[in-house]
Amino acid sequence: MEARINRGAYVKNEYALEKQNASDPPTTEGFRQSLSRKWRQSQQRKRREKISATSRDKRVGAPTCQYLIRKTALEFLTNRFLTKSNFAMTRLLLCTAAFSLLMGSTFGSEHTSRNLSEDDLISIRNGFDDRVAETFQTHTGQPLQRAKIKPPLGPGRPLFSRDYSWSLLTYAARCFWNNESIASANIALIENADFYLGHLPELCDRDNTHWHSEMLLRLIEQYGKNGSKRPGVLSTESENKILESLWLYCKRKEPNPDAAHISIADHENTETWAVMESENHHVQSFCTLWHFAKLAKHRPRFKDRLYDDGRSSAEHYASWNEYIDLYLTERAKKGLFVEMMSLSYNTDLLKGIFNICDFAEDQTLQYKATMYLDLYFSYWGQEQINGISGGGKSRIYTDINPGTSGYGYFFFGVGEDPGLRGQLLTAMTTSYRPSLVVVDIVCDIQGRGVYEVSQRPQGMVDTSLLNRPAYNLRTDGGGILRYSFCTPSFILGTAMLPSRPNDDWAKISSQNRSHGALLSGKPISFILPQCEKTNGRTAYNTQWSVQKKGTLICQKLRSSAGAGRSMVWFSKNGLTKPLLENGWLFAEANSAYAAVRVVDGGFTWETKKNANLGKWLICENDYSPIILEVAEKATFDSFETFRETVANQAWEFQDNILQYTGLDGDSFTFFADHSKPPEINGETINYAPSDVFDSPFLQSQWNSGVVTIKKGVRERVLDFNKPTEAAK
Repeated sequence: MEARINRGAYVKNEYALEKQNASDPPTTEGFRQSLSRKWRQSQQRKRREKISATSRDKRVGAPTCQYLIRKTALEFLTNRFLTKSNFAMTRLLLCTAAFSLLMGSTFGSEHTSRNLSEDDLISIRNGFDDRVAETFQTHTGQPLQRAKIKPPLGPGRPLFSRDYSWSLLTYAARCFWNNESIASANIALIENADFYLGHLPELCDRDNTHWHSEMLLRLIEQYGKNGSKRPGVLSTESENKILESLWLYCKRKEPNPDAAHISIADHENTETWAVMESENHHVQSFCTLWHFAKLAKHRPRFKDRLYDDGRSSAEHYASWNEYIDLYLTERAKKGLFVEMMSLSYNTDLLKGIFNICDFAEDQTLQYKATMYLDLYFSYWGQEQINGISGGGKSRIYTDINPGTSGYGYFFFGVGEDPGLRGQLLTAMTTSYRPSLVVVDIVCDIQGRGVYEVSQRPQGMVDTSLLNRPAYNLRTDGGGILRYSFCTPSFILGTAMLPSRPNDDWAKISSQNRSHGALLSGKPISFILPQCEKTNGRTAYNTQWSVQKKGTLICQKLRSSAGAGRSMVWFSKNGLTKPLLENGWLFAEANSAYAAVRVVDGGFTWETKKNANLGKWLICENDYSPIILEVAEKATFDSFETFRETVANQAWEFQDNILQYTGLDGDSFTFFADHSKPPEINGETINYAPSDVFDSPFLQSQWNSGVVTIKKGVRERVLDFNKPTEAAK
């Protein structure tokens, strides 16, 4: 049942689980609601007063200010305030909001100005506090909406309780932040802990505990008996029960080395490249193990307890400090994520890193975590428009209609307000702020100009250990070259890789790879070559490709798994209806032109699937190469000129070899029989370049551990070998 909050009255919280839940947590006595309506309104007014009108107006794009205009106007209408006394004010607010929309500015809109000033960048960065406060405030006074515990995700699995736990934790975190319903919030946390204390299989399942544990530990750090924010808000009972449940999660040692759970820091043998379960699971798990050990090592209830391996929390903490130190350094040296530019999974991975940044006792580790976050946001920021990233990706489920980055909104004011989500709570409550050069890269889309980006991520595995749960990643050679061509009008990108057997790749690298064109505008639109997923959700090692600037050629791989028809996605909104001329399909976006050609054979259209968002081109020959050309409108006199130029490009397909000259003058040789890697201007693709990051904004030599972030006069050097305090 819901916890119903009646202003100034008793609230009865009957924390009973739904019928499908296997547990029966005790109900609680009613207690008096601590916040009266007038008191709560006064608190909201005080918070709003903290939001300086000056800082709002100075913010480029002023996303929060625009949001407040809309919100206020909406409240007038919703509450039927259209009386004679305030009709003029309502009309003024609505006209202002309408003007903002017509000018193309939405809350969380992209910043398109060139050469942002120091004050602009500081204002954008400082706007983090306003954006977070506004998101929390919009949920003030709302009752707990408990999510249901769901059936198992697969045979032999326990109940799926992730959403249930997130609903309880998000409610508690919001109450603590807003200083409301504190007793009710503690009851929610006790309920969550009691559930796992009574359900060990659910506690140990890979899809439950470590998805929210980082925020439980953060609440102890901020609101526990020794809290840094408001000590004692988290009750002693809540704190003890949280730690007892996490003790059961952390202490266990799996009975054999093939177990799919990391329990011991094994960096001396693996250099952190034995990845358990998946990349984001791996990091979520070891961040929980590190953080619990940090808290437990000084607490009388836990400091003398021994883990299943016979060691104490203090010993585990020391090992995890070493492990995480090496982990952060190795990723900076060797290309960050295996789950390449995966919005959801990269967000999940970073949750615990914010805790290391905020709460690590080792100053070096704290600095490295801060640098790692700056590295990530630079890597992401240079390949995004309005909070949506382009380029080659893996483990993508919603590429035809992706959401904007929640991190992008809170830290940089780009994209849309994601609302209050459990996945984002650590970021919303962190002390981390990006360096100004990072803010500049993310927000100054026009000022970034036209440029190429290359990156060398990991993805190949040791096939001799293929059947073990850990992905034993190889770092001894090349495997993937991520390449993007970025302009203010579009981002075209792919992950270039050789034609290899599916088993050569970690599934976290080969699953649901995505590439193609992101076209700017309102809304952003997409043209995405890919393969149909025969089981509905996943496919592996589906395509290989070659790209230089605005020309991309790709083809379905014969070594793919779970891949069906070769297709190309065309968005409906933000893109004109594809026009067929001379064997090419042409489309026009807000500030870019695009062309697609199926090289060998014809095609049909699938117009029913996802019809509200766009349509699919279906290749008659699944193994036909596909050419995608994208160019800025400014480089052509007209759409007609673009079409004529593309139609006149030289190309030949004979004996399974495609010879093609792209719009930018580069010559491509693409071996459709998979006999050789593709060639650009007569040179074979190098999948192991000397630079792990190479763009005008992000530069680092492979395995050096020294990364330079630069834009204009601003520069930040991240030396993971000799970390120093974060530059501002």
